Amino acid sequence: MKALHLAALLVVPVMVVTGCGGDGSATATGTNSQVAIKPGVVTDIGGLGDHGFNDLASTGLKVAEKNLGAEGRVLVPQTPADYANNLNQLAQSGFQPVFGIGFTFTDAITAAAKQFPNTHFGIIDSVVEAPNVTSLVFREEEGSYLTGVVAGLMTQVKTDYTNPADKVVGFIGGQESPLIEKFGAGYKQGVLSVCPDCQVLYQYVGTTTQAFSDPGTGSEIASNMHSKGADVIYHAAGASGDGLFKVAQDQKFFAIGVNVDQAQTNPNAPVLTSVLKRVDTAVTSTIEAQTKGTWKAGVQSFGLSNQGIALAPFGKFDSVVPESVKTAVADAQQKIVDGSLKAATTLAEVGGK
Repeated sequence: MKALHLAALLVVPVMVVTGCGGDGSATATGTNSQVAIKPGVVTDIGGLGDHGFNDLASTGLKVAEKNLGAEGRVLVPQTPADYANNLNQLAQSGFQPVFGIGFTFTDAITAAAKQFPNTHFGIIDSVVEAPNVTSLVFREEEGSYLTGVVAGLMTQVKTDYTNPADKVVGFIGGQESPLIEKFGAGYKQGVLSVCPDCQVLYQYVGTTTQAFSDPGTGSEIASNMHSKGADVIYHAAGASGDGLFKVAQDQKFFAIGVNVDQAQTNPNAPVLTSVLKRVDTAVTSTIEAQTKGTWKAGVQSFGLSNQGIALAPFGKFDSVVPESVKTAVADAQQKIVDGSLKAATTLAEVGGK
């Protein structure tokens, strides 16, 4: 998969990023596909340029603008305290569906849905039970399990980046939370499934949303893990993961990315693969449902079976990865898809940290 390159976006002082503009509007119950749809997106405080789910959501909006004639807008809050005001601003201006990007929007979306019952809302990575909210969640543990299989096998292979004598791998999470635990649990389960005697080092960057935008701490954690023998480190830490890539390049060990194919956005770093999380597809499909009058509230789950989660190609390291590893990954994916294997979502299922 090629990297997602976002077009230049104009950010005005209130941090509003507009799409095509215009005064078209749509009602929450409208079914006329010719009505100009005005979808709105509020990113988390990581903002645009995160090479993660904020950029993916923006990409999904742009696809809807191009293919569906939507007239969208993106708001970038400065602090979590701005979430409610940003959502309300879009709803009051006739935008819908209005998306909150990330689980930190749970309270703000819940309140906005009550305040604007005729507006459709969408939230990524959380569930809000309301008649005008669609909750777009991902089975991140499935893709993480596959990366664990890759890490657990590759750490046993002698390469320029791995030393089979150590059998140590690592996981760096962003904010300590049930969501990020899903990434880490699936990864650890995958590692131990192919390397029961492997050691999995596990650490979060922090306990607040700032943990997703702290590459300095990401670097420190990665360097410390490598000093303990970790030669494959997977992150689910947003922009903090940029620190991992820098250290992996300097100290020469494999990194595994998240959300997008981070080998494309970090071409000089030894990024072995990435877990692709198709937030862009989820946003575009929700907007499309709005245009067709088929939008519905409730939970929509995306995973390996419906291409909402996938593993990026090995790219420049394809020749380094043995066929036996590729076969093991394919077998694990098939078992997850057919239901014979369930990826773990909590560390308790895999023996804790």
